[in-house]
Amino acid sequence: MQAIIEVLEQELEEAFEVKNKKSLHRYIVLLTENIVKKESYEKEQLEIRNDIKTLTELMKQGFESMDKRFEALQQQMDKRFESLQQEMDKRFESVDKRFEDLNKRIGFMSWFVPSIITIVVVILKFL
Repeated sequence: MQAIIEVLEQELEEAFEVKNKKSLHRYIVLLTENIVKKESYEKEQLEIRNDIKTLTELMKQGFESMDKRFEALQQQMDKRFESLQQEMDKRFESVDKRFEDLNKRIGFMSWFVPSIITIVVVILKFL
């Protein structure tokens, strides 16, 4: 850093008329300190960018993991729904069968009772 300070002082002394060498030296020191700060700033910015890239990658991995979990949950819920749907279908089939049996009985009774009544009426007419 000292070499840069000396080179800048010499160049400015040759380019301009210097009234106060101490003032010129202070100016050069301030200027070079800012250059160092700029380098430090650039280094920090690079570190921040790397940190952001790392965080972005971690977030991406986390979202992918969450997507896999949600897909697994969705599959489990689909299986449960299918199972419930099958159980409900069986129950409805059972209820339908009961109604069919009841309908057959009622149909038989609606045919049988009038037939018996007719036979009884015919027999009573002949007696």
